Amino acid sequence: MPEIEDVTEELAGASLAGGAGAGGAAGSEHGSHSEAPAAAGTAGARGASAAAEDSSAGGEAAAETKDGEAAKELTPEELAQQEAALEQAQAIKLEGNALFAEFKYEEALGKYTEAIETAPDGHKEQAVFYNNRATCYFKLNQMGSVIADCSAALRIDPDYAKCLLRRAQANETEKKVVEAFDDFSRVLTLDSSNSLAKAACRRLEGPATAERERQKEEMMGKLKDLGNTILGKFGMSLDNFKATQDPATGGYSIHFQQ
Repeated sequence: MPEIEDVTEELAGASLAGGAGAGGAAGSEHGSHSEAPAAAGTAGARGASAAAEDSSAGGEAAAETKDGEAAKELTPEELAQQEAALEQAQAIKLEGNALFAEFKYEEALGKYTEAIETAPDGHKEQAVFYNNRATCYFKLNQMGSVIADCSAALRIDPDYAKCLLRRAQANETEKKVVEAFDDFSRVLTLDSSNSLAKAACRRLEGPATAERERQKEEMMGKLKDLGNTILGKFGMSLDNFKATQDPATGGYSIHFQQ
């Protein structure tokens, strides 16, 4: 298993801690969202701190779709309901953060699930809750669930760099080198100075290229088998057809041969 580094940016300052099993937690501080469960990296700072900040709902008169596009205008009553739901979800998230700080990951996971279900659907803060739950799954070494929750968060906010980084780590742990390389590359398009993503891209470029070739050959083999199955009904196979490239045009012509 590759070494997994934490991507938490703690409220007190950026820090990186090592290892999926060594106490690193995924960060969820993102844009205007300042909430994250943060695992301790030293014996003197074992608890995680979190601050709730209602930064996205107040003053907005329009809801957002999961693609971040403006949806219908909200009435004052609907806006108040949305703000109340978001405030409730953030309070639940704080309960989850307190449990996370005590290393009660399964209990914290339940609170983040409740926050997800309470928050306005598709709101960017909901992406934070998904990322927080993915953090718990990461601590529990449930990488499939990490990938699923990070993907849900990224459907809401495609530019959530920390979530991309966490999904990339989970994909690499699961030996999904193509997906991991693509995620790390996407992180670099959002933050070209990210040293973790740079190192990962250098490490994974070769294996990802080789895997793409393997997948392409596998697909071509399956297509050939399908073609032979169909042609076999007529007493032929793909071996009866030869493709010849025209050097002048680069195009191909197909010739039938017995």
